[in-house]
Amino acid sequence: MRNSNLYRQTLKWNKCFFVLLFAAVLPVLFLLQESQAQTAPLRLPEGVELYENEGNEHLEAGKRAFYKTDPPTSGAHDPRWLPPSIYEAEETRDELLVHNLEHGNIVIYFNRSVLSKEDIAWLAELSKKHIGQWDGVLLVARTDKKQPLILTAWRAALRLDGLEKERVLSFVDLFRGRGPENRVR
Repeated sequence: MRNSNLYRQTLKWNKCFFVLLFAAVLPVLFLLQESQAQTAPLRLPEGVELYENEGNEHLEAGKRAFYKTDPPTSGAHDPRWLPPSIYEAEETRDELLVHNLEHGNIVIYFNRSVLSKEDIAWLAELSKKHIGQWDGVLLVARTDKKQPLILTAWRAALRLDGLEKERVLSFVDLFRGRGPENRVR
């Protein structure tokens, strides 16, 4: 009888201990998760626009989505993504590119008729340096003369009238590899 009471009392203390431990650890885990989920530090380079998260649901393959930003920076997307490379506009769709952003890729939209061949070659070299699934750079041709160069990341965009190498490098360094699906930097 005495052993069974001791057993019950020990069991009761063990339960209390684990409940208290869980209550103490849970807030710490939540804060760590929240700090890792941020996609940008407090100090953003000049001109970077941050947008609300439009979600990250996967659509059925081939389905279309509506985005609040042009080009899109988050939202429902295709379950497939594109390998980092250079693409013509007709070779891709927004839903594929948004999945790349979720992976932590940077998508750079450029206008061939406004940027010089040297500018495009420099951007192509930048893309070739970053070919990872979770931290790559994609170039996508676009016929927007008003904004000939637009850099996008998950929930962020930088619109430029022409190639400004330092600002491009700063944006890429700030956001590359920091998407919500599998942060690698």
